Amino acid sequence: MEKYSIENYMVNPDEKVAKRVIYSDENTLAFVLNISPGNSLPEHTHFDSTLLIEVIEGSGNINVDGEPINVEENDLMKLDGQEVMSVDNTGDKTLVLYVTISPLPPEDRYAKNADL
Repeated sequence: MEKYSIENYMVNPDEKVAKRVIYSDENTLAFVLNISPGNSLPEHTHFDSTLLIEVIEGSGNINVDGEPINVEENDLMKLDGQEVMSVDNTGDKTLVLYVTISPLPPEDRYAKNADL
């Protein structure tokens, strides 16, 4: 058993986006995305994985196959890995998203912290 606190992974990004990995193994990746106001996570896919995204703080749009879907605190979305997605922070504070991806995508770079 392991216990985590989301707050330990919530940061104000030095750049536009700060990704902080909570947990990773061969089956699951869990991380927090912190997106600064007015910034975006570019379009991308997640191969054959399934994503669950929970909005912890803030508001914005999660764009799925070009369709913007407004999200705010406590919203939860499920996306299929083949869907093209991007995220826009349309609010005035950091957009904090808790994300799980399963199974883990084949590229190692997904399981690492990043500042974009």
